[in-house]
Amino acid sequence: MDGVAYTTGIDIDPEQHKEIHFSSHYIASISPSRRSHEIEGVIVHELVHCYQHNGHGHAPGGLIEGIADWVRLGAGLAPPHWRKGDEIKGKWDAGYQHTAYFLQYLEERFGEGTVRRLNEWLRTSKYEEKAFWTGLLGRPVEQLWEDYKKQAC
Repeated sequence: MDGVAYTTGIDIDPEQHKEIHFSSHYIASISPSRRSHEIEGVIVHELVHCYQHNGHGHAPGGLIEGIADWVRLGAGLAPPHWRKGDEIKGKWDAGYQHTAYFLQYLEERFGEGTVRRLNEWLRTSKYEEKAFWTGLLGRPVEQLWEDYKKQAC
């Protein structure tokens, strides 16, 4: 299997029944001192994919992965190579920890429950970038990203 892990729907009902696949080669490659922490972190990330929504298939992949890593970050399961601040060089939707730190900032700025509200919007509505960010947080994502980068420096 390529990669670390992935979650997929199964034939019975892809929206309600999920499978998580985890690379045994990846697990074996982790140092024994970090193995348990990393396995927990990957499982938390993949479990998020079982319950999150995707704006009727239109949300950027980076946002989907970022939400999963935001939960992992909040659970205290970030791996040691994640570095807050590295993400400001890229785009807000680069995904994984890069987007997770941006979402952490939004949660701090707009209050607890902000990311849950994002997920709820993705459950009920088709993702359209301008309507999504402006409707939820009152400004376009580009402005939110610029605000984040300014405070991160």
